[in-house]
Amino acid sequence: MRVHFSGQAFDYQTLRAMAYTTFGGAEPGEVLTTAERIDEGDTEAWHTEWRRTAERVERSAEDAAAEGHERTARSAFLRAHTYHRTAEFFLASDDPRRRPTYERSRATFREGIARLDADVTTFEAPYEGTTLPGYLFAPSGTEEPCPTVVCLGGFDSLAEELYFLCGVPEALARGYAVVLFDGPGQGAPLREEGLTARPDWEYVVGPVLDAVAEHAVADTDGVGLVGVSFGGYYAPRAAAFEDRVAACVAFDHMHDLWRAAAYETPWLAAVVRRVPDALVNGLAALGGRFSVESRWLVENSTWVFGVDSMAAFQRVLPDYSLVGLGDDITCPMLVLAGEDDHFVPLGLAEEFVDQVAGPTTLRVFRTEEGAGEHCQMGNLRLATGVIYDWFEEALPLGAGVRRTT
Repeated sequence: MRVHFSGQAFDYQTLRAMAYTTFGGAEPGEVLTTAERIDEGDTEAWHTEWRRTAERVERSAEDAAAEGHERTARSAFLRAHTYHRTAEFFLASDDPRRRPTYERSRATFREGIARLDADVTTFEAPYEGTTLPGYLFAPSGTEEPCPTVVCLGGFDSLAEELYFLCGVPEALARGYAVVLFDGPGQGAPLREEGLTARPDWEYVVGPVLDAVAEHAVADTDGVGLVGVSFGGYYAPRAAAFEDRVAACVAFDHMHDLWRAAAYETPWLAAVVRRVPDALVNGLAALGGRFSVESRWLVENSTWVFGVDSMAAFQRVLPDYSLVGLGDDITCPMLVLAGEDDHFVPLGLAEEFVDQVAGPTTLRVFRTEEGAGEHCQMGNLRLATGVIYDWFEEALPLGAGVRRTT
């Protein structure tokens, strides 16, 4: 699905921003007029123009709030969050603009959710000598524990972004409480403390569930877990070891990072693993000179995974695999996949479903549905409808116990 740019990186990120229109995180006109001001491959213009849009929309939010128009302010603050987040996306990890741009995205999001017709709590989950930041949303006026869905991101997402991507307004309308948080390698922990990714996410999800259990509105005896993008690895990994996970969604599937990277050209991947590090790093640097996609992948991979080169990154990739753990995933699983996904081959979804011991449903989204791209960007209404319809069977309202069938 092409939105504006011919290059995949710019075009997908434009689609990503526009997709959040569904749940109040963008407006198509604001997205498209911003994209029109950006030349193909110009990452400086990308930051400048998205920041320009973000600041304009943020000012409109502040003006509305000053005049007492709270609903208008809420909408504009939430859209400003998306545009600030998008402005940050292609900045290098050490760019001095990255941290303040991220902080504006978080601040505008919090201004927006402070005006929601829902109960919202921020929390800090104790985690290995520090804390992980998160949000707990519950239907307004809730007094009894709600069935609870925990959403976690992946390679480049923020906890705040998951509000739109995971359709939190839809979940709240159906009576669910929803938890969003940043783990190591994501959001605030990465930017503020340098916490990088780790493969054993049961040690991340567990402390978050412990913290959420202290809040009366959340039922953590049997939670639904949704892993977005690379979270499609993190969530099933946690489900394999964490008994409080009663149902799990891979949105999209990502069960083997090395296989995903090598799927189309396994012979090339095999060769690359055998050549000297200097050659791997040299080829990565060369690719980055001519391709926004390659440059971003190198920069973000080394930052998120805490390595100093692409050669080192390739050595950690095999650690992020669910191969051999399928027998331990016994809760109901929903695996989502898009036939046009440019990150994860569809064939790997079918392999993953065959490996999982628990009852597993595969939903493949087609091009004609407008949902064939990674994480169903382009039709989040369809994707989140599938997710929460499935939860109503696997994690029904009023059920606080783990379902095994």
